Amino acid sequence: MNDLYYLTETFMSVQGEGNCAGIRALFVRFQGCNLRCSWCDSKYTWGKDESLQALTAGEVKSIISNSSAHNVILTGGEPTLYRLDKLVVEGKKYHVETNATIIPTKPLIATLPDGSRFSRDAMDEDVIRHFNWVVSPKATNAGQKICEPALRFWAAQEYCVFKFIVQRTEDLQEVEKLVILFGIDRNKVYVGIEGCTLKTQLRPTLVEEIIHRGFNFSPRLHILLWKQERGR
Repeated sequence: MNDLYYLTETFMSVQGEGNCAGIRALFVRFQGCNLRCSWCDSKYTWGKDESLQALTAGEVKSIISNSSAHNVILTGGEPTLYRLDKLVVEGKKYHVETNATIIPTKPLIATLPDGSRFSRDAMDEDVIRHFNWVVSPKATNAGQKICEPALRFWAAQEYCVFKFIVQRTEDLQEVEKLVILFGIDRNKVYVGIEGCTLKTQLRPTLVEEIIHRGFNFSPRLHILLWKQERGR
């Protein structure tokens, strides 16, 4: 099993999306992803990068411990490729951003599109249930298919919210179907707008439709403030 953690970057910023938008946080970005979404804004996490240092759980925890931030956001890439339950530091609040294709409480053996291989034991649910999980299924507009077993798992959990990214009104119809099919609580659904420019985010008509359907609107504060600048 993999006992090492490959980090693309760590940085301080504010959470830009989801149910905790605006909070000050340490971001820990992991390398490696099992998807290839067409509009992904962090494609630099996809492939192998021999320059990345392999860190132990203790070394990652040291980075977290030395940060003044109370909130820690584990993102990627796809962070559930790693044993996140081994990274807990007392006194910190953890948030995880996942693509809803992997069940963390089951062992994992995966070969990524670039040929990288990941394996890990199941995570301890008694630990990860205290994380704020932001589950972001990637569907048609990203060129992906929903992983039904994983989404059914997440729909049954109380410790997560759901974030969907849309490009147009028609995408909301797909979100609507998924919410109904998997019995997802609308109060836990946040919908953001795809794009990395100010213009793409200022679409009041689309936001009004999001609200009309009973969903929460998720801003993308990092895009509004810094566009696509890394480390923000």
